[in-house]
Amino acid sequence: MLITSKLTIIKKLVLALVIGLVMQNCIDPFEVEATEFKSAMVIEGTITDQVETQRILVSRTFPLDTVLMTGLSSAKVNVVDSNGGVFSFNEASPGEYESTSPFAAIPGTTYTLKVETADGKSYSSEEVEVPAKTTIDNLYAVRDFKDGGAEEGMFIYVDSYDPTGQSKYYRYEYEETYKIIAPFWSASDAYIVSPLPNPEVAIRTKTREEQVAYNTIASNTIIQENTTDLGEDRINKFPVRFINRENFILSHRYSILVKQFVQNRAAYAYYETLQLLSGTESLFSQRQSGFLEGNIKSDTNVEEDVVGFFQVSTVTEKRIFFNYTDFFPGESLPKYPVDCTLVSPPIINEAGASPLLIAIELETLKYVEEYNQESNPLNLSEYGPFLMVATPCGNSTFYGSNVVPEFWVE
Repeated sequence: MLITSKLTIIKKLVLALVIGLVMQNCIDPFEVEATEFKSAMVIEGTITDQVETQRILVSRTFPLDTVLMTGLSSAKVNVVDSNGGVFSFNEASPGEYESTSPFAAIPGTTYTLKVETADGKSYSSEEVEVPAKTTIDNLYAVRDFKDGGAEEGMFIYVDSYDPTGQSKYYRYEYEETYKIIAPFWSASDAYIVSPLPNPEVAIRTKTREEQVAYNTIASNTIIQENTTDLGEDRINKFPVRFINRENFILSHRYSILVKQFVQNRAAYAYYETLQLLSGTESLFSQRQSGFLEGNIKSDTNVEEDVVGFFQVSTVTEKRIFFNYTDFFPGESLPKYPVDCTLVSPPIINEAGASPLLIAIELETLKYVEEYNQESNPLNLSEYGPFLMVATPCGNSTFYGSNVVPEFWVE
């Protein structure tokens, strides 16, 4: 079960050094080998103990020049449990298969992934047991410095404890949601009454919410911790996320949902090696870095390269909210992502064109207010009837959705 790539001699030496470190430091490390690239199957998925739609990814790799792997369609995907139960998966999009109905992994049961491709090849994972379950005891935010004071911002910490000492290997994912408020929002919009050669513009009340929006981003890096070297199975003040204070996602209200996965020893080692090789959480979206052996094999050809890992995890989650002012009272907000300089494009310029009509038609600028042409407070050489601003500054939905998330609490 291998990932391959066309590596230069120097890259091979660097990879060999990395793998040497993996072999010394990983818990139960995986075999990795740099070779000339061949096409390989990539199969991966995590089944959890939450009643939800489960997902399996199936793809095929191509030469290193290909940035993304190609999702494999028309495969038959099933998860079989030790009690004889079969959970079928349907193709939701190329390479992504979702369970036909929600289900949860049950403690005391083992699970095996089965995949059959359209050309008749079949693949099976090793049997995987359901690990112990440990809850997140505390999820909290702390204003602090990192890297010896080089950066200030917000740390998101997790505390967790398994008194039975059975969990030990933890992986974390998060989804962060933040509120966006357009700094130059107006209740009115500019519109074109008539085009050139006799251009005319006017304003009207907006019918769509553009002042406030919300955006959600999921984590895309591998975040793991283990307690094997500690006297007890306790996670204490583990940093799941750091956000620089200048990051505009903190500007108003911020929320983070953290999921804690308890996994087995093999899964922990697999993700640790994958992190060293690629820095990404999923093989489904990375370039090849070397052969990474997982727990899935071909049933029809023992020599076939198969990459990936199937695991069963228990998962718990916790969410927190906080405002920028909770930790930075009276301090300036982070800078908005774009320049919000006010402009006043003329309705007709010296060349006979209409910068204002173009801006309205292409939606590159948003109306702020009428411009006082007599006093010309902006001291512009050319100006029009309106003060305008870059669209993201007047329309928050440029960065998110105006639909308030169901979980959102002010």
